[in-house]
This record gives sequence, C-alpha cells and structure tokens, in this order.
Amino acid sequence: MVSSKSVIVAVLTRAPSSGGKTRLFKTLGHEPDPQLAEALLLDTLEAIARSGLKRVVYFTPPEAEEELRSLVPWDVPLICQQDGDLGDRMQAVFNDLLSQDIPGVLLIGSDLPLLSAGVLQEAEKALCENPDVVLLGPATDGGYYLLGATRTPAALFQGVTWGVSTVLEETLARARTAKMAVQLIAETCDVDSPDDLIQVVRASHGGHRTRDWAVRHGIATDS
Repeated sequence: MVSSKSVIVAVLTRAPSSGGKTRLFKTLGHEPDPQLAEALLLDTLEAIARSGLKRVVYFTPPEAEEELRSLVPWDVPLICQQDGDLGDRMQAVFNDLLSQDIPGVLLIGSDLPLLSAGVLQEAEKALCENPDVVLLGPATDGGYYLLGATRTPAALFQGVTWGVSTVLEETLARARTAKMAVQLIAETCDVDSPDDLIQVVRASHGGHRTRDWAVRHGIATDS
C-alpha cells in the first residue's frame, strides 16, 4: 500500500543483478556490469528526491526484493511488477496506484541520471491544473521517458512496438485515435548508448554515480 495525497513518481526497474542494457554493453565491448544499473537507478531516485515528490519503485524479478531493499532508500516503497510485456506492466502500475486514491502518477524508467527535478515539478503542476491531460516526456532515442496521467491511459499500452525508435510516434497515434489530450514536456536522454553516456559525462549537474562509472570505464567526451 502506497500512501500519498499528491502526485507520485513511479519507477520501473530491473534488479541490477538481473541483467539489462545488453545492446549498450555489446557496443561498448564490455561485459555486463550491475554497477552501471545500480548507478543509473540511484541517480534517477536522487533526481526525484530533489523534486520533493513521493517515490515508489516497481521492480522485477520477484526474488530480487532483498537486493533492491539494500540499495533503495528506506522510505521508498518497493512493489513487485506484474507479469506481461512492458505495456501490461505499465498499465498495472497505473491501475494499482490510482486505485489507492493517489491523484496522479508520473511513470518513468530507472535510467535517467540527468532527469531534471524541475521537469518533474512542472509535470506535477500540469496534471494538477489539467487532470484530463496525458503527459509524455520524449526521449532522445524516439521513445519516451515519462508518462503521466490521473486516469489509467489503457489505450496507450496496446498495439505499440516496444523497444524501437518509433515508440513515441506510435503512442501519439494511439492517443489521437483514443481522442486523448496529450501534452509533451521537455526531452531527456535515457541511457541506452555510448553517446548517452558521453552526454552524462559532459553534463554539469546530476548523474554523478553514472558519470563516475563512465569515466572509470574510459567513456570520455572526445570518444
């Protein structure tokens, strides 16, 4: 049970030990390293903390709760993700939180080390001022890093090809078909490529754990 009388930020994540970012590591020529996933998650959670918004983490796999509890701040609830594809799991998060009288949800991933606290605050304000709008935060790779709503936007979770560069385009098309009002917020990069890591290294704020990992592993701004 998650208690909040304000908009809450929900983070979807995999346990660092369970893999992920395979294409990134293959491109880097580096063995998968759970420390990068850990750095990304903690930097993302820190950005939310700076915004002052409540946080909750939805994790997978189910047996990783102890691992996540050792990483995630004690005041952040941990909830196991439901089964299904990405759309199913995102829809389940909205259904779960909004059934608890939480007024709005900002759903994000756990690979956003440069996430701006100000963007989250603006997203919360947008939902409070216009509860009928659906918020989408475009990612630089053609997907989206944030989906915000006060009601479960079920139509946006069906018929989308996940993990490709047309996710945002397909989602906007689904929204038009469903006659949903959509508001785009500031673009942000999620970390899926070496270029994304270079952006983190170059940044002057946020993402210090991810930046440290990248520098230790030879990711330089002149790469």
